[in-house]
Amino acid sequence: MWKNILFTVTLVVSIPIASQKNALQLAISDSVNLREVLVSVMLPLNNKDIVDFYRTNQFSTLDNITARLDGMSLIKRGAYALEPQVNGFSGGQLNVTIDGMRMFGACTDKMDPITSYIEPTNLKKISVKQGTGSCQTGCNIGGAVDMTLLEPEKDSAKTHFSSIAFGYESISKGKNLLVTLGLGKKKWDWLIDGVYRRNENYTDGNNQIIPFTQFEKTNIHSALKYNANKISSFKADALFDLAHNVGYPALPMDVSLAQAMLFAVEYQRKTTTELKAKIYYNQVIHIMDDSKRDSLYLLKSKPLEKSDSVYMRMDMPGKSSTLGAYAQLILLWNEKNKLTLKADNYTNNSIAEMTMHMRYARFAPEAPMYMQTWPAMLRNVSGLFAENSTYLSDKLNLVANGRVDFNIDNLQSKYGQEQFSVFNYSLAKTQSKWVKSLNLLAQYRFSNSISLIASTGYAERMPTIGERLGFYLFNAYDGYDYIGNPYLKAEKSNFFRLDLQFTQPNIKVNLNQSFSAINDYIMGITNSQIPAMNFYAKGIRVYSNVSQAKLYSADLQVLYSPLKTLTAFLLSKFTLGEINNSNPMPLIPPLKNVVAIQYEENNLSLQAECETALAQNRINIAYGEQATPAYAVFNVKSGYRFSLSKLGFNAGLGISNLLNNAYFEHLDWGRINRPGRSVEFYLKVSY
Repeated sequence: MWKNILFTVTLVVSIPIASQKNALQLAISDSVNLREVLVSVMLPLNNKDIVDFYRTNQFSTLDNITARLDGMSLIKRGAYALEPQVNGFSGGQLNVTIDGMRMFGACTDKMDPITSYIEPTNLKKISVKQGTGSCQTGCNIGGAVDMTLLEPEKDSAKTHFSSIAFGYESISKGKNLLVTLGLGKKKWDWLIDGVYRRNENYTDGNNQIIPFTQFEKTNIHSALKYNANKISSFKADALFDLAHNVGYPALPMDVSLAQAMLFAVEYQRKTTTELKAKIYYNQVIHIMDDSKRDSLYLLKSKPLEKSDSVYMRMDMPGKSSTLGAYAQLILLWNEKNKLTLKADNYTNNSIAEMTMHMRYARFAPEAPMYMQTWPAMLRNVSGLFAENSTYLSDKLNLVANGRVDFNIDNLQSKYGQEQFSVFNYSLAKTQSKWVKSLNLLAQYRFSNSISLIASTGYAERMPTIGERLGFYLFNAYDGYDYIGNPYLKAEKSNFFRLDLQFTQPNIKVNLNQSFSAINDYIMGITNSQIPAMNFYAKGIRVYSNVSQAKLYSADLQVLYSPLKTLTAFLLSKFTLGEINNSNPMPLIPPLKNVVAIQYEENNLSLQAECETALAQNRINIAYGEQATPAYAVFNVKSGYRFSLSKLGFNAGLGISNLLNNAYFEHLDWGRINRPGRSVEFYLKVSY
């Protein structure tokens, strides 16, 4: 299969160019008076350029932004909380952090990725790093996504600012409200922002209502900063996110409550040496709910005339809390060397439970059955990270980094030990393990316009709690119950990446390719000796180590500005994966392109965008995959800014899926169509 790589790269490079610019304020653009999200990727573009392109409007969710990032795809189970994937890696293979703070979901079905608890309004920067070298926040093999929270900043021209905005999306009757307030006085600065969203079931391109796609959420973030002097500052953050009545059409369960809280205190000192220290605590509570579902909805033999068979109902609450701290030091050894040192520790306490209520027609209800789908577990991880950047000449720079983590898993539940005894597992109460990472990067500048970056590395990652101790976790994608394996080995990856960058005043190009050879790859392997618990499950799969897997990816980004008022941008991304028997790796997206052209002059911006994907016929049938057809979706956006007295106004109007196409992406579980044509409007008033 790897002989197709050269053809694929050639195809990516030959795709027609188009789309973006210094004020690619996409259609419904952001007010110049408000702070902006910055997106950090390998593309040699100004951060503001990138964000202006990725944010389609003030009410875009974080999913709308991350879907257009280099190397990133999204696994969709509903209209809310899509799971990030980076070049084929997801879940425990990635580090997803908030300001470098570790945080873990409480859902066994991955319905609450950490990205779902952040809103663009409280986000300052998204940093996406790919491969083994992204180990600053923990050893991993796939990459890291860090979301930096917005912080109050001193503005000598203003002691306070505020804004309020309203938005509406026709396809889901979506109503959005945004409020921001900031105050500054002497050495103190304070910021608070909030978002409220309420969406009903959306309609697809066939004008069919897609049930269980509704959601409602509230997000509030506040930050208080004290500038002790010109070099030292203290900052406190508090974040609260509450979602309820969240539907997941591709799963047998919905979510009645998803709640997250985060508190952090940080100290920074910036001179020639930079010091940053932080202590934090966060908690996630997640309650899955099937009270509005037919418990036999997955059975093809379900009686059509019955809306509810009610054989079994399940209560499935989960909880995860994390207490952590880190200290980071950046210093200059000399004129040519910069050293970064970081020490961190976190303790995560998690548990997920399930109570099953069985009742057959004309019979008395059976006694409830209880189990811990994640037995109560305390995981403590201590890590040391070091990185040195060396300036050798005007043409050559070197970066070397490494990390070691010491993991201690402490099983808190005697019940969990008893559960696994039925599989003849003897669970030790405490298990510890070291994992490590070592990486090298070299950047060579051929000229002021052309540079090449080559990086290579090795890394390991610990199995997640679900992979180690998950107990009868139903996977709606392939129809199997999954069971953890306490004896799993750490995944190991050998990584290599090449980035070619070309920069001129009116054109910027970034082409990268990466390859990962993974040993002891973790995936579910069918075990016919263990009976399934769910009556609609096809069987049992046990998390196991597969000897080898391979992942290859290629990404292309082009920014072209032939005129000051006209910008074109192209993003193309491709991933290819296989497991050791040469079978395709499940959940690998096909070649995808985003092409946009924007015209902007004075306070008016107009943008046309086309998103396309090729068909995905390279599938793994054993893991529930079906071929996915190609699609093309067109969006148009417009925005206009103006001022009246001391008020700033920002109005936007756009149409998503202009041609009302019925389509779904390969990573969309259940092959459920995405929204059809939607008219979007918003108005923001700033003071």
